[in-house]
Amino acid sequence: MPHKNIWTIEKIKDGFEKFFNTYGRYPTALEIDSFDFLLSSRQIQRKFGGLPNLRKILNLPIENYGSGEERSSISSNVNKRGRNYENIIYELLKKNFDEKFIHIEKPLLNENLMLGYSSKNRYDFYVYAKPNNFAIDVFGTDNSRGVKIIMNIKEKKYIKSNSRLIVYFIYFGKNINDADIISWINKKTNKFPINWIILNFKEFQEELKKYSSYKAI
Repeated sequence: MPHKNIWTIEKIKDGFEKFFNTYGRYPTALEIDSFDFLLSSRQIQRKFGGLPNLRKILNLPIENYGSGEERSSISSNVNKRGRNYENIIYELLKKNFDEKFIHIEKPLLNENLMLGYSSKNRYDFYVYAKPNNFAIDVFGTDNSRGVKIIMNIKEKKYIKSNSRLIVYFIYFGKNINDADIISWINKKTNKFPINWIILNFKEFQEELKKYSSYKAI
């Protein structure tokens, strides 16, 4: 993240636009701290007197997401879309594996922690399967650029996790050019770990044919 002294209005506005291009809306106060292309909410409070004032300076269409119908609408739509994608994956997993071997929101293995787990970050799913276990991260976006931005953010989240575990990043979206995503991955200067596999839902369905399920006794 850039140092706090180099945050200009232009760079802040660019960060808001990156979020908008990814999610189709501007961030709420709770989402700003988890988005690497924006300064922290504490910095916003100190420099601009709060997020509503900053939105006015940037001429964003909504000045206060934290009240009334706008807050309820955003929260409902985001949560509904996220849950829907996860439910689709969960139903697919249950068709292919014994449900007892499907773990939801399992903490990431972290090789740098004595206890072996990170309590903050979690896989959406962790599956015990043959010939090897694997983890899943599910997300949705509106275009190819969104996939790239989200994966760059997730790279920081997962980079210290177990380097041997296969992790599937499954994306959903109507306007995503899959060939463009593959080209971007191949041309990326700093390559993703070889155990990270980025797929759309249809490709993941085919990928599951490589695995078989354990059976509970």
